[in-house]
Formats: sequence, structure tokens, C-alpha cells
Amino acid sequence: MITGPEATIVAKAGGALVQGLREEVRSAPQWPSLHEGLLELFAIINAWCDAADGTERLIQKKLSGESERHRLGFFVGDRVGLGGSNIGSLDFTAQIDQRLSPKAPLHKRLVPEQRRQAARRTLRNLMSVYCPDLLGSFGEATDQRRDWIDSNRAALRKALSAPDIDHDALRQWAAEAGVTRQQLVSVREDLADLIREKFPMG
Repeated sequence: MITGPEATIVAKAGGALVQGLREEVRSAPQWPSLHEGLLELFAIINAWCDAADGTERLIQKKLSGESERHRLGFFVGDRVGLGGSNIGSLDFTAQIDQRLSPKAPLHKRLVPEQRRQAARRTLRNLMSVYCPDLLGSFGEATDQRRDWIDSNRAALRKALSAPDIDHDALRQWAAEAGVTRQQLVSVREDLADLIREKFPMG
């Protein structure tokens, strides 16, 4: 058992910690930083654009007759890169949702009013005021890319690993993938333009 001056120090530290936790629980949830939130969204969609580029490269290589079968173990549909990362479309979507409308910390969820405040004070609501068009195009682009991946992943993977080349189907997939990829790229550019305009360096 700790006794003497050391016990006094421990008791004071514990009391300060408890007091700090009480103040944190009582304080209202803060609005997120719009700058930091937009930068994180840019990083997520930039990674997805890179993954979409990788998907298109696989399709084009198959159309040209180049063998990529040794890499198909890593291809499940828009993973980050082609080197074995396990981040797919559902992970991208989860990252976006967590950034736009994150769950409140547990200690905020215990108090009904603070839980409701935390649910309102989100990046999604900030963007709905300051850049609603971008928020809409962001959601549309990511939803359409995810839907395309979910609808075509199995058939595309089978076609890419087959010994023969189904030119018609692969060209169709290439065209569809190009459309949804360009939507992601357009949103990425708009997001970058907004960040540079509203939060210039220097």
C-alpha cells in the first residue's frame, strides 16, 4: 500500500483525473474542423481513385492479351493498389460515413441531450451548409462506384482469370468503370479546389 507523501500525490492526481472526466462529460460536443474533415475526405477519395486506376489497368491488360493472373489473388474490386491491401469498396464507404457522421464518444452518448447534439454537430451537416453541391456529388460518385463494384466484381474477376478473352464484355466493363472513375476524379478535383480556395497555405 502506498503511504505518506506518495499517497497524497496519487490521490491528488486521481482527483484531478476524475474532475477532468466530469467536466468532459458535462461539456457540449464540439463542431468538427471543416478544414481537417475536408482533407481527410480528399485522402479517402484520392485512394479510391488510385484503386479505380488499378482496376482499369487490369481490364486493359487483359484486353491486350497480357497475363495478369498472378495478381488476381489481390483483386476483389477496387482495393487500394494491387499489392494485397484488404481495403475494398465497403471499407471506403465505412471510412466516408465515419468521417461525415461519426458516432459520438461513449461518454457523450450517456447523456440524451449531448447525444443529440453530437448527432447534429457533424461534418455532413457543415458541408450541407457551406458546400451542399459538393456533398451531393461526393455521395453520388461514391455510391455509383460502390454499386458498380458490387454488381460486377464476381463476373469481372472470372473474366480476368479466364484463359480466353471476352472482348465485348471487357470493353463494356472498361467503359462503365471509366464513367464511375471519372466521377470520382471530378469530385476529387472539386474538393481540392475548395480546400485551396477556403484554406490557402501561408
